Amino acid sequence: MQRALLTLSISIAAMLASPAAGQDVRSTELIERALQAKPDTSAGKKIYNEHCTTCHGARGYGNAEQVIPALAGQLPIYVIKQLVDLSERSRTSADMHRIAARKPLTTPQALRDIATYLGTLDPNPKPETGDGAQLAMGKRYYQGLCAYCHGAQGGGNEAHATPALRRQHYSYLLMQMRDLSADHRYSVDIEIVDTLRQLSYDQLSAIADYASRLPMAGSSVVDSEQRPSQPAQSVTP
Repeated sequence: MQRALLTLSISIAAMLASPAAGQDVRSTELIERALQAKPDTSAGKKIYNEHCTTCHGARGYGNAEQVIPALAGQLPIYVIKQLVDLSERSRTSADMHRIAARKPLTTPQALRDIATYLGTLDPNPKPETGDGAQLAMGKRYYQGLCAYCHGAQGGGNEAHATPALRRQHYSYLLMQMRDLSADHRYSVDIEIVDTLRQLSYDQLSAIADYASRLPMAGSSVVDSEQRPSQPAQSVTP
């Protein structure tokens, strides 16, 4: 257990790239404390119902029309990290800054509880998808550029706090890739930003469309996929 936490701590520290070193230390400490807390899914459900359902829905399916992400079935480590990033302003979202600052959401225990609860929810069975016109291209680019970290089926990677992408809304995936390519999120590997900058709108749209259609794995809990020993086939943007 201690070795796993140490490995995860190193991975988290490598991902945190905000300008202030003190902020990095504080963020890492919050994430580690949340991961060490014993999860209480009942408490997490209560927090979610009181503070999150208005936007993300009772089942965590999000809202495609308002470009609000689905959270159901997301990896707990990723949810924890994003809430910390939002509270520390390493990720920009005016609405979420205020929500993440609410007292019931600020403690490591609360972060652990809500993230664990969301991980138990069934992923969105009918996410928004694109027009389906470029799925072959989307598959090619996803497998070449994204599958190594996010998994061939989009299940993410818990050990590296890489998010699950499957069953996520097309519009949200596309928006996030465009934001990343514009360097609007800070605690993200610069190599990811540079890769996305080289892709055209059609290529980003195709990836988002393909990723949104990836199937669910398992029943109620999305199983995180292990990062393959070698990257998928290379795709030159």
